[in-house]
Amino acid sequence: MDLAAALERNHAEHAAHLLRGTAGTWVDEPGDVLVADSGITDDTFNMVIDARFTEDTADDRIAEVIASLPEGRPFSWWVGPNSRPTDLSERLAKAGFPADDEEENAMWFPLSETHDPQDTDLEIVKVRTEEQLADFAGVLAPLWTPPSKTVPEFYRMVAAKAVLPDCPARFFVGYRDGRPVATAEVFLAADVAGIYNVATAVEHRRRGYAAALTSAVLAEAAGAGYRAAVLQASEAGELVYRGLGFREFGKVREHALA
Repeated sequence: MDLAAALERNHAEHAAHLLRGTAGTWVDEPGDVLVADSGITDDTFNMVIDARFTEDTADDRIAEVIASLPEGRPFSWWVGPNSRPTDLSERLAKAGFPADDEEENAMWFPLSETHDPQDTDLEIVKVRTEEQLADFAGVLAPLWTPPSKTVPEFYRMVAAKAVLPDCPARFFVGYRDGRPVATAEVFLAADVAGIYNVATAVEHRRRGYAAALTSAVLAEAAGAGYRAAVLQASEAGELVYRGLGFREFGKVREHALA
């Protein structure tokens, strides 16, 4: 399996899937890149991703994509281990869009390897209702400073589609004493299980919750017949993922288009 290609295709589908058919959104797929526009003023939900340009056309295509974006709406351009040309990040910087300081590791986990579930005091629930999805968003939003208003807005906008039984996005919430305190998501596409939004409320960290939620989504993916899980690891999250057996296979960079 080409993990680099699968990682970026999964990430692109993750960015676009809940937007397709949703009023006020836009997904452009010309064949050599994907642009996902949520209509929300937040580059968390507006992305350019999975670019596969030729050496000769890359600079022109970068300019064309930038020109196509709605004025005044921030976007992020993700450059991963399968992005082409291989100097795409440098070309974006030359065009006036340098990469963020933090480079993330692309990591993978073979789902044939099993490990014991993480023992915590959490009740881990697979999201099946819009109310539970609101709890999922409620854990994520305070991780911004100030707390994000657009995160709850996004999940309200896509809630009806996100909780459908056949949705490739599967959301999980960890509850402690009835309160949502941790999250994780697995997105099943491109023959891999993409792991996203592993998060723990600040006051509940260092209790093994991130590992427990990650284990839960890995079990979900294995149960669905998937053989490999992939993710982009922040510096803080990398220790958790390495402890669970994830291996590094590339780098991912984010460029802000504002």
